[in-house]
Amino acid sequence: MRRRQFLTAASLSAAAGFACTSPALALSLETAPATVADHLRVPAPAVKGALDWDRLAAAGESLFRDGTISRFPTALRRLDGQQVVLAGFMMPFREAKTHQEFMLGAMQFHCATCMLGDLRRIVAVKAARPVAYDERPLAIRGTLRLLEDEASPLYYRLDAATAA
Repeated sequence: MRRRQFLTAASLSAAAGFACTSPALALSLETAPATVADHLRVPAPAVKGALDWDRLAAAGESLFRDGTISRFPTALRRLDGQQVVLAGFMMPFREAKTHQEFMLGAMQFHCATCMLGDLRRIVAVKAARPVAYDERPLAIRGTLRLLEDEASPLYYRLDAATAA
């Protein structure tokens, strides 16, 4: 039996260093479609020039020749501090029309129990100015930061982000 792991909006926001006043408002109730598997696996569309989520999913423990251990292979370490575009779905921490801090994921979020379990496909976003909430996929441009700290369950943060 496989053990499933998921994080709530509150624990993700705390891990990313965000203040979340009402995590319950970040969740929505919707009627599930006939095929639950389709409901859970709605991927963000490919956007020309955007960083591929599969590339970010290459993160994991890497052992280097000098004996150091990192969460990121060399190819991903080169992206740290670089301007990138990511296309994904917004998950805000509270109910509002615009947000400066939110999560961006490769798959559509609906609720805490059907969130994507792969944290390599979720990015914390700190926007330069508020971004309008949208349930549809959006493209965000910002500075990618690799979160090497083992205390954080997240792998990535996008700083000074703007709508692309």
